[in-house]
Amino acid sequence: MRKYRWIVILCLIGWTVSFASCTKVQQKSVPVVSGVLNAKPVDVLIYTGSASWITLENARLEAKTAKGHLESKGIRIAITESDETLKNWMVETTGNGAVNVCLLYGVLPSTIYAPGNTEPDGSIVENWIETTDGDTILNQGDYLGYYSSDDTPNYKAPLQNLMDLPDIDINVEHFENLLMDVTESGRTLTPSLANFESDRPFPLEQLGAEWYAEKIFASDTGNIQATLADPIILRDGDRGRLAMVHQTHHGDNPKGAVAAEIIINYLLAK
Repeated sequence: MRKYRWIVILCLIGWTVSFASCTKVQQKSVPVVSGVLNAKPVDVLIYTGSASWITLENARLEAKTAKGHLESKGIRIAITESDETLKNWMVETTGNGAVNVCLLYGVLPSTIYAPGNTEPDGSIVENWIETTDGDTILNQGDYLGYYSSDDTPNYKAPLQNLMDLPDIDINVEHFENLLMDVTESGRTLTPSLANFESDRPFPLEQLGAEWYAEKIFASDTGNIQATLADPIILRDGDRGRLAMVHQTHHGDNPKGAVAAEIIINYLLAK
């Protein structure tokens, strides 16, 4: 009987080890990082690892809304919370001959622009928008680049460095809560966009060098002859773009829908 008891015990031990091994394999096969690209080409990447002037929960909801609209049009889109994934994607798509769009929620991740402005020239994001691909940073929420993803304050310098315009400043107190009226282009290209109050509209008079207002969707006058604009696409000659869309302090705006419409009907329109 002892002999049989030992056989049973050994069988149970073997079964337990086998079961544990299978469980580990299943855990490894389950993706644990949101928005893993899986080596598939992606035209639009939305970063939801950190946010400013919008809660992370809201940012992720808006990202899902944008993703749904874009996927319905066959646009290759992914969402990631990983700074490293964003960096790798941006390096891979720099100068690839195609328009790519990176959607951010009020922060500039530290992997593509060194926090504290320690890399004023030649950052990954600057190299990305300085090719003739027409690559676009589309920012929603806080002042573009004002904070890094590790909460380091960058203040005005990132926007100044990315545009190579040292006097750019959209953090002006009297700019807050300014009514933006939808322009004709806005009504045509972004049907979800309605009049709203912007806290960081872009001051058109500050444009210089080769930067120009490529498309104005809403402004303080309701047309392109304006002083301030949001949403707006700025372009550096024939190079990259910076788009500012609903730069509002926790504003209840249709950010996901409007961002998707700008990408579908303009940036990636065929």
